[in-house]
Amino acid sequence: GILAADETPLAMEDRFKKLNIENSAENRRKYRQLLFSCPKEKLSPLSAVILQHETLYQTTDDSVPIIDVVKELGIVPGITLDKGWVPINNKGEVFTQGLDNLDERCKEYKKIGAEFAKWRMVVSIGEEIPSMEAIKEGARAMAMYAKVAQRNGLVPIIEPDIGRGGDHSVDRCFQVTEVVLAEVYKALADYHIYLEGTLLKPNMVTSGAKCAQQATPERVGQLTMMALARHVPAAVPGIFFLSGGLSESESTDYLRGVNQDTAYTPRPWQTSFCFGRALQDSCRAAWLGQDANIEPAKEAFLKRVEANGLAACGK
Repeated sequence: GILAADETPLAMEDRFKKLNIENSAENRRKYRQLLFSCPKEKLSPLSAVILQHETLYQTTDDSVPIIDVVKELGIVPGITLDKGWVPINNKGEVFTQGLDNLDERCKEYKKIGAEFAKWRMVVSIGEEIPSMEAIKEGARAMAMYAKVAQRNGLVPIIEPDIGRGGDHSVDRCFQVTEVVLAEVYKALADYHIYLEGTLLKPNMVTSGAKCAQQATPERVGQLTMMALARHVPAAVPGIFFLSGGLSESESTDYLRGVNQDTAYTPRPWQTSFCFGRALQDSCRAAWLGQDANIEPAKEAFLKRVEANGLAACGK
């Protein structure tokens, strides 16, 4: 699986504030140093990590670049390339920024040592959304990013993120997921993207967070696999699910449900995880910004890594 450790300083403000941790560059450095000081053999379920811009330039207490530490662990480093979102209409939908000087940034990150990149397309479900306008524009921008990334030797992660906010049913999420995946892969085909050199980071098909009837892990697995089987080409080597809006246990249970589903086997692609909070929430809660808590925090992190590594195998 992949560790998403690419939270922006603003996002870390939200994570740290709940735990009364000061959101300083030094604390962010120390926290990420903690993650990558775990024993290599215990991190075997992780094959890659998405890093934040500032992390690429930070060093450990021993003055070793963090990206070099990551590589020594046998973990492939990547980078987030999008620059957040701006409103695209008055319905609450957004468009991903970051196409400006993307070529130069790709060259810079490749030179530093990044091997892949990530770009997030945000989709919300509501009474009148998502609109085809937002979906098509988001898919087009995703394809342009993928083209520039591949031209510079970076593997692009394609991340159409359909949010869980709202009270929509799992069936409504399924319908939207189908439409979004179809538009994204149509755009990638239009831009002649080399699919064998991409990865997909989608949402799992779940009920809205406020829906009275939450889908079971088995139902999530069934509908997720159905949507993927219908719309993700076999040329794509791997699918790594995001955990946005899910708790640690929900993320693991749903991932297990996906990998236990037998309706679409053998699968043409690997199905694993690309989790952020679902791997780190309990770790941060154990750490609390205190050096004395480093070992318990590492234990909490490794517990989540192991659990999701097993869930990626359907266990």
